[in-house]
Amino acid sequence: MRTKLCAEMIDFYSSFARFRAVMKTVSFIAAATLVVARPVSDLFARDSFRVTSPDGKVITTISTKAPSGLFYSIEYQRKPVILESPIGVRLSTGVYGGSNVTRVKISHPPKKSSYQFPWLGSKSEIKGELVTASFTVSQSDGLTWELEIKCLNNAVAWRAILPGIGNRTVLGELSAWVFPKGSKAWCNPNTVQYEGIHELWSMEAPARHRFPGGIGMPTTIELPWGGYAAITEADIMHYSGMTLEASAPYTLASSFRDDPRGWTMEGEIVTPWRIVMVAPDLNALVNCDAVAVLSPPPDKTLFPNGPYTDFIKPGRCLWQWWAYNEPGTEWSRQKWFVDQAAALNCQYYLVDEGWENPRFGWFDESGTPWKALKELCDYAASKGVGIWVWRGWTTNQSKFWPGLETQEKREEFFRRCSEIGVKGLKIDFMDSESHERLAFYKDCLRLGAKYKLMINFHGANKPAGEARTWPNELTREGVRGLEYNKWSTLPPHHYATLPFTRYLSGPGDFTPTTLQPNFLKGTTVALQLATAVVYTSPFLCWADKPEVYLNSPIVDVIRSIPTTWDETIVLPGSRIGECAAFARRKNQTWWIGIINAAPSRDFPINFAFLPKGRYVADFYGDAHESQPTRFDIRKDILLTESTKTNVWLNAGGGCVIVIEPAK
Repeated sequence: MRTKLCAEMIDFYSSFARFRAVMKTVSFIAAATLVVARPVSDLFARDSFRVTSPDGKVITTISTKAPSGLFYSIEYQRKPVILESPIGVRLSTGVYGGSNVTRVKISHPPKKSSYQFPWLGSKSEIKGELVTASFTVSQSDGLTWELEIKCLNNAVAWRAILPGIGNRTVLGELSAWVFPKGSKAWCNPNTVQYEGIHELWSMEAPARHRFPGGIGMPTTIELPWGGYAAITEADIMHYSGMTLEASAPYTLASSFRDDPRGWTMEGEIVTPWRIVMVAPDLNALVNCDAVAVLSPPPDKTLFPNGPYTDFIKPGRCLWQWWAYNEPGTEWSRQKWFVDQAAALNCQYYLVDEGWENPRFGWFDESGTPWKALKELCDYAASKGVGIWVWRGWTTNQSKFWPGLETQEKREEFFRRCSEIGVKGLKIDFMDSESHERLAFYKDCLRLGAKYKLMINFHGANKPAGEARTWPNELTREGVRGLEYNKWSTLPPHHYATLPFTRYLSGPGDFTPTTLQPNFLKGTTVALQLATAVVYTSPFLCWADKPEVYLNSPIVDVIRSIPTTWDETIVLPGSRIGECAAFARRKNQTWWIGIINAAPSRDFPINFAFLPKGRYVADFYGDAHESQPTRFDIRKDILLTESTKTNVWLNAGGGCVIVIEPAK
């Protein structure tokens, strides 16, 4: 009896030990990737799941709540970022999500992977880790679909995959973002071509009346606990661009204002990635690479070396339209502009609107400007300068815009430009991110790759990762740039807002840096120079007259400022709408750019970001407040990584510091 009892007890404890070992293993796996709210026996069919970032700081919870539907929430180090918010898509054949959801199960358990690829922009390489998980969603109406989640250390993204055949119409989405009480949102009220001035919305009350045209992404959120979030999207070219609605307190809801009646898609429908960037500070926010990471990689047959494919060459550019308007397009002045571009060490000269207008002298005896354009390309090549040319996407006979609306027009224009030696195209006035217009963008990029042409989209929506998939897109507008200072005024806070809002989604062609007194409009020349450091654009198009630059004390800076960077750091003291202080490295040289929209002050700089060593720095700062057109220049200042100093900033002022290793 005692022997039998002992044997049974040994068997019990042995089984218990094995059970504990199994549970420890399961708990370890759960802690790393997945946390469930129910017993292990029901692991793959749940009403609540948690997907955790590789570093364990970001947690996304997916949950079902009958009869409401499918929800997600996000937290960062146990602090709320997104409260329970709905996920869903409305098609002509049914609603995917909402009250019909009955069950969610894991189809692909969370799996960690790494990414690494070259980049042209705020850094030379993007690398990191992410966790991917997929869930099968079942509904009472018989619909079944997939929800895919990707969790990075500084972002969460999801997309819906809706199986099917034939044509279906996408009518909209149920998607929304609910933020914790006390959050504040920086909102762009222009969703036509994204050329708005961001406004700070306190979010405690709906604001449809304040943003009647919707809100453009990215939208940056100041969270009540001191962190930041930003909403945007990636991989949208097959879909339609989303805008946001201030529909309820602390809530942003999805809408598609450029396709209010929906759009038709064939077969399986995959939504773009809905991205929430998550950051404890502005440096982490600016260095969030989720938009690029979640976009498809480039086609190796078109771009064998990705962004370093031979015909893709970032560079500085001179431009005639901002400073000269239509007279700058006269044929008689074009070679002079090329000479000035060469004198400023610009790699490119952009011929803007008007070269196809017969009254500007480009036309030959055959009645076309193509012979003159080839002559200009040949002349520019002899000076080491490449030519970019402008064309509007739509026909306008009164302005002599031939347009690019049809496949035939696009094919002919791209082919002819390539044959005569044009290096890049500026395509303008799309003013939409509808399903149809996004197909136009994609076809231009495809033809650009075919004919080895770089692209700059103006009159355009925000970027959404196209520069990774199509690295021949060097930049795009989608921003209220310096051109507005020609006919209105850019307030100083706009300059200090853009780096933490619009530029989170990709490069922007702001066309920076005027030095003319009548165009400063509340800023200083030091701030104007700093925008060329702080704003990212691999195609950096200077706005002002070349003689203004050539006769200025900063001409050597204009000649040498990089257009792409190896590393970017947001310095302490930065605050959205008040101050943007960036340190950026190219090779062994560091550039600091500071934009100040706050009152005049001494701004502290700690050079601890520098590698250990001795350096020589040149300072290009503000002079006295009554002299916004003057630089205070100090050169050959010795410093090390332990140096701390103050720089004087005017209201609407700035500073640029160029730092090189001491010889």
